[in-house]
Amino acid sequence: MNTKILDSIRVEQMINDKGNLASNQFIIKMDGGIAFQSYDSLIVTVDEDNRVITIYPDWYHSVTTRKYRNMFFRNYAHFRDHAHFRSLSTKKGIEEALQKGEINGWKIKMK
Repeated sequence: MNTKILDSIRVEQMINDKGNLASNQFIIKMDGGIAFQSYDSLIVTVDEDNRVITIYPDWYHSVTTRKYRNMFFRNYAHFRDHAHFRSLSTKKGIEEALQKGEINGWKIKMK
C-alpha cells in the first residue's frame, strides 16, 4: 500500500447552509483534486492537474444529492488557477457544459 497517497487524502463532512454538518455528504480532498460523495455514491470528481471534471451516473439521483451537488459547485469547487464552477450548480448548467464538453477551459465528461 502506498502510504504517500493515503497521507494526501482528507475526507470532510459537508457543511449545510445553516452551518451544520450535512449527514452523508462528503468532500474528498487530495493532492491535485477534489471530489463530492453523497451517501455511498461518488457524484463528481475534479482533477485539477489535468483540468477534468467527471460527473458520475448518480449526479441527479435524489433531491438531497442535487442540493448538495449544487452546494459543492458553489462553495467547494474553485482552484488555484481561479477557475470557478458556479454555473454547474444547476441541472441546466451541468447539461449545457456536458453538451459542450468543456467549461472555463476545463474538460467535463460523464462517467
